[in-house]
Amino acid sequence: MKSYASFNALTITGRISHAELVKNNGNEWLAVTLLTELKDDAEAIAVTFNTTNGAMSLFKSGHLNNGRLVTVTGHLDSFTELYFDKKAGKTKRLQRPRLHLVYAQVLPGGYGPGKKAEAASQNDDLDIDDAPAIPTSSGKVSQTVPTEEY
Repeated sequence: MKSYASFNALTITGRISHAELVKNNGNEWLAVTLLTELKDDAEAIAVTFNTTNGAMSLFKSGHLNNGRLVTVTGHLDSFTELYFDKKAGKTKRLQRPRLHLVYAQVLPGGYGPGKKAEAASQNDDLDIDDAPAIPTSSGKVSQTVPTEEY
């Protein structure tokens, strides 16, 4: 049976849960896991994809950290809720269903803001410069800002 993969293209927005560089047989790529909800107030699912393009460069420079909002487009390769636990010798349910994309791309504008950082502590000791001297219409220099009366 013929598979029409173009119908399996998805665009998903989620927050980065995990990203790591993977090396195998002299090749290197970035493995990314996003967490997202398929509908409002639903349980999160994991969306995984591998990439060797701009996302890998962002990761290496420290700009693709956990919590960053990302929109990715790719072809659905697999969707699973189960895995086989070799130690237990039985099939178990994943903590989150996992959707895997192939040929994944983060299109321009697909990188959103990072995770909200904790607010910096407020320091009440501010160095404020004195106001500069302002020339007046009489030609004298005033140290105060003229006010207008209405």
